[in-house]
Amino acid sequence: MVALGAIALVWSVVAYGLLAAYPPAGQPGLEAGASLPAISWVPLLTASLFSIFVLVGLQTLRRSLRLAGEQIELHRKIIHHASEAVLVIDAAQRILAVNPAFEQLSGYTTAEIIGQSCELLCSERNGPDFYTKLWSGLAETGQWEGEIWGRSKNGELFPRLLRLNAVCEGDAPTHYVAVFSDISAQKAQEARIEYLAHHDPLTGLPNRVALGNYFERALSAARDNGSQLAVLIIDLDNFKMVNDSLGHHAGDRLLCEVARRLLLVAGEFDQVIRLGGDEFVLLLENIPNTDVVLTNVQALMKAVSETCEIDGHPLHTSLSIGISLFPGDGDTPEALMRNADTAMYYAKANGRNKYQFFAAPMNAAANKRLHLESELWEALANNELLLHYQPQLDLPSGRIVGVEALVRWQHPKLGMIPPADFIPVAEDSGLILPLGHWVLLTACRQAKAWLDAGIDMGEIAVNISAYQFRQPEFAQSVRAVLAESGLPAERLELEITESTIMHSADSSVTTLEELKAMGVKLAVDDFGTGYSSLSYLRRFPIDRLKIDRSFVADMESDADAASLVASIIALGGSLGLRLVAEGVENSAQVSSLRDMACERVQGFHFCRPMPAEGVVDMLNSLRPGTAPD
Repeated sequence: MVALGAIALVWSVVAYGLLAAYPPAGQPGLEAGASLPAISWVPLLTASLFSIFVLVGLQTLRRSLRLAGEQIELHRKIIHHASEAVLVIDAAQRILAVNPAFEQLSGYTTAEIIGQSCELLCSERNGPDFYTKLWSGLAETGQWEGEIWGRSKNGELFPRLLRLNAVCEGDAPTHYVAVFSDISAQKAQEARIEYLAHHDPLTGLPNRVALGNYFERALSAARDNGSQLAVLIIDLDNFKMVNDSLGHHAGDRLLCEVARRLLLVAGEFDQVIRLGGDEFVLLLENIPNTDVVLTNVQALMKAVSETCEIDGHPLHTSLSIGISLFPGDGDTPEALMRNADTAMYYAKANGRNKYQFFAAPMNAAANKRLHLESELWEALANNELLLHYQPQLDLPSGRIVGVEALVRWQHPKLGMIPPADFIPVAEDSGLILPLGHWVLLTACRQAKAWLDAGIDMGEIAVNISAYQFRQPEFAQSVRAVLAESGLPAERLELEITESTIMHSADSSVTTLEELKAMGVKLAVDDFGTGYSSLSYLRRFPIDRLKIDRSFVADMESDADAASLVASIIALGGSLGLRLVAEGVENSAQVSSLRDMACERVQGFHFCRPMPAEGVVDMLNSLRPGTAPD
């Protein structure tokens, strides 16, 4: 500022001197001591004003330069502290400048990278034509943005998001500015999401979503090779019992172990998929004949059947497997899966722990079952179900001492449908819970109605399904039914199969004790067909054993069956339990049972199950004190 002032002063003095020395044309020079003419101050004033303008201009220029410098410094700091890597490249693709973020992401220092070709950072993973297209696009539009694989100093490849912009003078680019960031974490997250979308998080196997892709590939290969493809739908038998008795944690561990064993048996080119729950799918490719399928199936069943210890419990499980073949059983994934599923259902229906190849007639049966399931729901809503009652007689006296309630389905078009046809459907579809509750409530209401009418039928026996019995709130539901119907608890006898109470025997004891505390009587149904332990049998608070009808039917022709019946009766007597033999169909059986001191019987020999009115008529027709023959 001082310099500019001095310049202005000098300029003014010089201007004044010039005006004094050279007056304007036509004006004589001034004499010594004479005053400067007024007109001589005009140039001086002009020069002074010009100096002031120059001074202001210089100040403005200096301020502009300072602001520009500050702006440049700000931009430099922004680039320096940017989290994204920035590098400047010349037209020959040599690196001219980089920021610290570049050094951190790439591993190169500024000294190492300046002057190097940007190809040093490129990766062959992008493909041979990638960079050609990149530079071509950059030349056309002046910018490019996309994902690219980069190479760090240590050779590691990493994905990055790159933005390239050309800096041009006229139409020709002179420099390029590249900005990129590491997107490894984002890509890892995307890969994780993609994995979870196509894999089961519990077992790590491909899931139902991935099945479609595997199926299309396998079918395409089979069509091209003219080979067979086998589709196996695999279901664990009685898996729900593991969940119910040991908890879902144990069930999950069992599923993981089964998945591991399936993978061990599956071939290199076979694909194991978890559909969900306890169902798996196995795709077997390049199958020359069904013998190969059988070999694989038998290996699977053997591997899974071996003991599996979960939380200190040795568990044994088995498989039901349905099999369909391409092209014979279908040429689409939907058809092959549907037919394999149908075959699997047949394997389960035939006793489980079995395999079944699909056969065309199965579809008709499956459709019939599906239709039956739909109609069964409607039957319960439309009151098409009813109860029949089969009396239980006391052998010494001939009196009716109890009745068993048996459900029937009066179909509006098909007539009476036997329980053997619809009870399995109810169990598989989940309808057994509302159906079982309806049977229990209806039977208790009928028994209470008989009592109110002064008719003594003894106890009313109701069959309880395994699924009902294992419900945590089962004892409470029985209490609620008794309260609603008003039936005294000692008039109700619940029949539970031997296999049901022996499964998870400890929890069964708890439930049975709750029921016993209410006053409800308890009977073990189909006794002799299961695997009761005498130690547990003594722990169960039961009142009665029901001898299975299969033993009673064989007494006349099979000495072993007769001995078994006698042993059961003797065992019951030694444990203080009452006995009832079901399925009695002739007088010879009656005579044998009387000799064995079996006090209670029921069966077609005395009467078939009948409506409530028929039981009352039978009660009235019996002569007290007359033993049946």
